[in-house]
Amino acid sequence: MRLFVVDAFASKPFVGNPAAVVFVEDFLSDKKCQQIAAEMNLSETVFVKAIADQHFHLRWFTPSVEVKLCGHATLATSHILYEKGLACSDKAIHFDSLSGVLTAEKDKEKIVLDFPLQRTGKQLECGHFETILKTPVINAVQAYDDIIIELQNEKAVRELSVSPADLKEINCRGVIITGKGTGDYDFVSRFFGSSIGMGEDPVTGSAHCKLADYWQKKLSKETFVAYQASKRGGELFLSIRGERLKISGHAVTIIEGTLRIHEN
Repeated sequence: MRLFVVDAFASKPFVGNPAAVVFVEDFLSDKKCQQIAAEMNLSETVFVKAIADQHFHLRWFTPSVEVKLCGHATLATSHILYEKGLACSDKAIHFDSLSGVLTAEKDKEKIVLDFPLQRTGKQLECGHFETILKTPVINAVQAYDDIIIELQNEKAVRELSVSPADLKEINCRGVIITGKGTGDYDFVSRFFGSSIGMGEDPVTGSAHCKLADYWQKKLSKETFVAYQASKRGGELFLSIRGERLKISGHAVTIIEGTLRIHEN
């Protein structure tokens, strides 16, 4: 099986979020997919099956579970399909997934993903999160299967020191820490996914499906330049279109090879 590792939401190697992209003729068993994802030990491994011209089926796995949506691995897949001539660069690519049909297009040097916008929900009590994070919290909301916690400013987000183990007390897929940006960025964020087998994720496209809605309500705008302030870091360009979100970013191929599976 052809295997690639791609740094997504990155314009140079060793930043952004690395994803393993595995091309299969037919999907392997859930167990085998999970074993491969654990072996790759990246935040996500995506399995790609061709259906027709410009049409593919995706499944995403963390080292411990299958997930319903993954932005950076979809960006990585699209990058490989265009770079290797497996899809026409002047046409959109369509992906079947657990989150419905997703699309990707090439826009000069960027890949543009079309994802569902996920609306934020009820307000949550800030005091509980202040106790866990040991820093002032100015807002907290339910965001589909995640929780968004807003800190005082960009500096507070970047300097936050928290153990992913502590965040397991929060019952959700992932904890999104965010703050209003300064300079080039409308907002910054960090994502912790302890419940799905990861600590801090370098760059999380799916989290921005919620963050875009959150900051639209606060800033009264529909286009954003966002930065995920992990150690590796990554830029995302966002545009709300009704109930959809355009997520744009760069990607760089790091590894190309063959995955060999020996059946027992």
